[in-house]
Amino acid sequence: MITQITRLLDASQTKTARAFVEKAEFVEGKATNRGSNIKNNEQISENDSDQSEIGRMVVQALLNNDDVLNTAFPRGVPSPTFSRYQPGMYYGLHMDEAIMNTKPKPLRTDLSVTVFLSSGDEYDGGELELWTGTEPQLVKLDAGDAVIYPTGLIHQVRPVTRGTRYAAVTWIQSQIPELKHRQVLSHYYQLVARMGHKADETDRLLMESVRTGLYRMWMEL
Repeated sequence: MITQITRLLDASQTKTARAFVEKAEFVEGKATNRGSNIKNNEQISENDSDQSEIGRMVVQALLNNDDVLNTAFPRGVPSPTFSRYQPGMYYGLHMDEAIMNTKPKPLRTDLSVTVFLSSGDEYDGGELELWTGTEPQLVKLDAGDAVIYPTGLIHQVRPVTRGTRYAAVTWIQSQIPELKHRQVLSHYYQLVARMGHKADETDRLLMESVRTGLYRMWMEL
C-alpha cells in the first residue's frame, strides 16, 4: 500500500524546511552507511544544531495528518534525515533496515517516508523508484508532498541529471504491525468518510463497534 500525501507541509513549513536545507552543511551520505557502493548522495551533518527543530516540524506534520493517521497508524516516528542529490548522485537499489537504532529505544520500521523539499521541475531524474511488482512505480512529487510505502519494498533514487533534489526521509513504526490489517482499517476509514451524514445513529454505533473490535485484535501498544 503506497500512500501519496499532497501538501503534508503547508507553504510556510515548506519554505522553512527549504531555507534550512539550502544553508545547511552537508556531508557524504555514506557517513551513515559505511562501505556502501550504492549510496552516492549527501546528508546534513548530525552535528547541525538546527536539524532537530526542523525534524520535529516534519514529524509533527506527519502526526497531525489524517491520511497518515488513518493509513499508517503511527506509534513512533524518528527525526528525519535530510538528503541532497546533485547531478550524478543517486542511491541504488536497496531495502531499508528492519530495525533503526533510535533513542531512547530501537524502532521497527514498518513504513518508509519521503518528504519532498524540491519541486519536480527543479531537477531532472531523481525519481523514487519502488519495486511493487513487474513494473516499478516512479514517484516524483512537489515540494511539501510526501509518499509513504512499506519498508520492505526494494527501491532506489534514480540519478539526478540536472538541478538539486532535497528531501527528508524517515520511518514509521505502526500500532498495527501487519500490512494486511492496516489495509483493512484504512478501507474502514474510507468507508466512514464516504458515508458521512448518511449514517444514522445505529449505523455509527455499529461502525464504532467494528473499529474498536479490530483495534483490540490488531493494535500493538
